Formats: sequence, C-alpha cells, structure tokens
Amino acid sequence: MTRSCASPLSRRQFLAGATAAVSAALLAACGGSSTATDTPKPAATIVPTAVPAAATTAPGAASTATTGTASRGVPALGGGTINGTTWDQILAKAKGGTANWFLYGGGQTTNDYVDKFVTPRMKEQFGVTVKRVPVTATVDAVNKVLAEKQAGKTSDGSVDMIWINGENFRTMAEANVLYTGWSKALPNAIYIPWDQPSVANDFGYPVNEREAPWGKAQFVMIYDRAKVPNPPTSFKALEEWVKANPGKFTYAAPPDFTGSVFVRHVFYEQTGGWKQFDGPFNEQVYAQKSPATWDYLNRIKAYLWQKGATYPESQPKLDQLFADGEVSFTMSYNTNAASQAIAKGTYPKSVRSYLLDAGTIANTHYQTIPFNAANKETALVLANFLESPAAQIEKAKVEVWGDSPVVDANNLPAADKAALAALPRGEATLTDADLAAKAVPELQATYLLRIDKDWMANVLKK
Repeated sequence: MTRSCASPLSRRQFLAGATAAVSAALLAACGGSSTATDTPKPAATIVPTAVPAAATTAPGAASTATTGTASRGVPALGGGTINGTTWDQILAKAKGGTANWFLYGGGQTTNDYVDKFVTPRMKEQFGVTVKRVPVTATVDAVNKVLAEKQAGKTSDGSVDMIWINGENFRTMAEANVLYTGWSKALPNAIYIPWDQPSVANDFGYPVNEREAPWGKAQFVMIYDRAKVPNPPTSFKALEEWVKANPGKFTYAAPPDFTGSVFVRHVFYEQTGGWKQFDGPFNEQVYAQKSPATWDYLNRIKAYLWQKGATYPESQPKLDQLFADGEVSFTMSYNTNAASQAIAKGTYPKSVRSYLLDAGTIANTHYQTIPFNAANKETALVLANFLESPAAQIEKAKVEVWGDSPVVDANNLPAADKAALAALPRGEATLTDADLAAKAVPELQATYLLRIDKDWMANVLKK
C-alpha cells in the first residue's frame, strides 16, 4: 500500500479532557514502522547464530560499584532507596507479585525476548510474574492512564509499566501522571550514561527521574554497494543522485516514524543545523527556516519512485521495495537492520549501512511507571532487571533482537564489558565508535508534530 494523501492525524489522535493540561493533547500512535514514534519496533526474527556466553553479573542485585551521594532529597545514583523505601524492602514487596507491562506488541523479536528471556528470569530470580500486555499503539496505554486519572482512580491502576518515549512521555509528564524520583536510584542505574543528552532528555524533554532507559536507536541509510558504489552522504549529493537516477529513491510518508526522521534530517541540513531548534518550539525561527526543507523535498519529488505521486506508507514497505530492487536505498532506526536482513536472506551480502556527513539522529527508549500503578515494586524490579548487564547483552545479540545497549560499556564490570565486546557484529553494522561520532539529538516533540503536519501540507498535497 502507498500513500498519496493523508490527514495530518492519520496516525495520531486527540485526547479530550483527561486533565486541563492535556485537554487537547496530540498523542503519537506507535506501530507499523521499524521504530515507532514512541517505541522502536524491532526487526524481523533471523536465523540464530552462535554467540559467546553472556556475562555473569547478577541482573537484579545491587552493584558493589561506588554509587553517588544523595543530597537535597535527590536519590543516590544506584543507591536503591526510592521514595523512602530501601531496595531490600522493594524486593520483598515485589516477591509473589505481578508486573502488568504495556508495550508495543507488533515486533516478534521483542515479544520473544520478553517471553523467553525476561519473564522466566524475573520469576526465577525475584518471584515476579511479568504479564506482557501488547498494544498496537503506545498511546493506548497512555490514554488508559489518563482516563483513570480523569475518573479519579489515583491508586490500584491497571498499568504498572509502559515502554515509551517521545511525545507520549511528554504528554504523561505534563499531565502529572508519572511516578517520580526513582530511575537514577535503581541499583543498575550506575551503568547508564546519564551525562549523555540523548539519555537525560527524551526527545529534548528532561527525563527527571521519571523514566528508566532501556535501549538506543540511531538512523542509518542502507544501500547495495554492488549497485551504488559511492552513496551520497549529503543532501546536496543525494539531490544530484536522485535526479541522475529517477525512480530509484523514495522515503516513507510521515507520520511513519522512519519517514518522519528522514524529513527531519533534511530539515536539519537545509536550515543550517539542529542547534538553533534545541529547546522549546520557536515559531519565529521555525517559520523563517523551515521553507527550505519543503523547497528541497519538492525539488526531488518528481524524480522519486512513482514520480513522487505516492509514497510507501511505512518503512517495512520501503524495505520491500529495496529488497525487490525497485529502489536503491532504504533506511532504518535499527543500526542492525541491514545485517539482520542479510542473515535472513532478504538482502544480498553486498548491502551495507552508512551515515550522513552531518550526522544522524539518535534517541533512547525507556520504561516509565504511572502515578497510580497498583504494583510499583514489581515495576521497579523489572525496570532494574532490564538495565542489568546480562539483560542488555542478551538484547544486543543480533539473533535475539539487535537493539543497541543503553549501558555504557566503560561502566560495566570487566567480564560484562568483555562479553559485550565479544558479541558478533553483523557485516553491515557500523561500529559503535562510528555511530557515536555521528550521533545528533532529536528535537522536542512539538517540532516533530509540526514538521510532519507541514510536510503533508507543503509536499504531499502539492
């Protein structure tokens, strides 16, 4: 299916009246793309390959590494005491309980990781039953919490934890429906690089002890070097290539997440860089600079696949066009996507990933706990387990999920650091050093929504 015209709200919805703060909140729907607006959708399951054994650090235990010191009411980093309750007390309260974990359910690799790795270990190690509650869009879980608050249900809520990021997190934060003061106090928080802006800020919005990082994503371009020996690494070069090779390039229509981030890369480069847009939305600067983005996209439109009359509705549709040879490029938020497709036999071995000269957008995905969660202790134990070296290493295995670890390898115990370094890297996967050197941040969600809306008005409907 392709998209030739779409409402700006085709994958978003208004929520009315949850609180005054969100009486008309625009929420992001998740699903249908390799990474959703709020949660990355994982790549397809691939044929397993042999990998080294994972590290040995107990995933739920408090680390013996030095932790920070609490001051002025701020929890000690990794200290385990959360809102006056010690970690031992939290573990005791969690034992025998259930964690109702709401997360995007459309990715089989994620589901398998949760069901086959996380769930049995949570039961064995902590006596906690993990109930995975799949949703087609993370906004469904957000709306459930908002509706409960509106109904006056301030305790015993139905949602214990949500896989989230971006505008959904911001909506919940601004509606004051999040449990606070916990994420840096988790014992395994000592492994998280909290000093990195893309971790401390969720799409430009401060995390402030309301989310626990789970994994990272970074945009990559994907091409077949047998067909395109020298891929364009700037948008000036891409324009030249597209015009010289009509019909061989396209991108998914926003608000597909990967299509949206491609347009944001154009926005960054054509307007002079992301730094001028850092922080809250600035209408004056946006109105002055954004037209260059639509001018560029309209200049290449007639040279795109189907002469720009239609766009793939989702990134998986674009992947299929690439696999079928109809276009010469695809793109992904999963840095392992090309390697996984090669291993599966979907792409030829000549396919590779690459980055743009000006950098590519990176972000973090998280877990959050609603203010009225019935089982906060089980959610805290689960969030901590997900940050453990063992859980992060397992998740990073290409044949398991291939999701980039959020832990800083330099913070890990020696055995875990070695195990992470020993994981086989797919032949089309870029090095961590190359990715880090080219990572640029996301903008706040207000920019994302406006860019999607204006793309539809100024490009799609032109």
